[in-house]
Amino acid sequence: MDIARAPFERETAHAARNVALVLLRRPEAMSALRNFIDQCAINGWHTHCSGSDGMWGIALVVNGEIGKGLRWLDEAITRRELEGYRGAADWCRMFLCEIYLQILSGKERVPLKVLARNIVTVITVRLTARKRIYALVEQVCQNPQFDPGGHFFGRCEMILGELHKIEKKRGPAIRHLTEARRIVSQLGRTPMLTRIEASLAELG
Repeated sequence: MDIARAPFERETAHAARNVALVLLRRPEAMSALRNFIDQCAINGWHTHCSGSDGMWGIALVVNGEIGKGLRWLDEAITRRELEGYRGAADWCRMFLCEIYLQILSGKERVPLKVLARNIVTVITVRLTARKRIYALVEQVCQNPQFDPGGHFFGRCEMILGELHKIEKKRGPAIRHLTEARRIVSQLGRTPMLTRIEASLAELG
């Protein structure tokens, strides 16, 4: 915010701040993001609105509204496709994949009341997530705007590797994660590369 000068830069910084608030689970995150989305809609800031729209789905999930958040992300994909903003639709597809992986892995413990409220959604995801992840990844990789040697393909390989790792399919997991590492390492020492290397280390 201190270095932003143009209005577009300032609002991009606001959007990034809202993303950080959601992921850090700060108590003010929901209201800050909702206000920003409303402001974008009023002012016709379609680019910022599209990005924040997907983040609202994540915010709902983080705050215990898992089913509602997943439905919101599905609807956000449809909205972006209708607008012709395929890149933003594919970001939402990858958001969905990451949420499915979290549910399948069971690493994050949720309060019993949250689990009870979302039990049907959780069971449905655990039964259907594998097939859905493959379909979502395939759609992302069909986007002609994405470089096969770039971030999106690297992230898709990571998602598939993580899925196989959860399923205890060591060979396919290593194959996908190794390809993800090859692609992502070209981008420097990023958090995604650290995550990929940690998963490979766990697989031995």
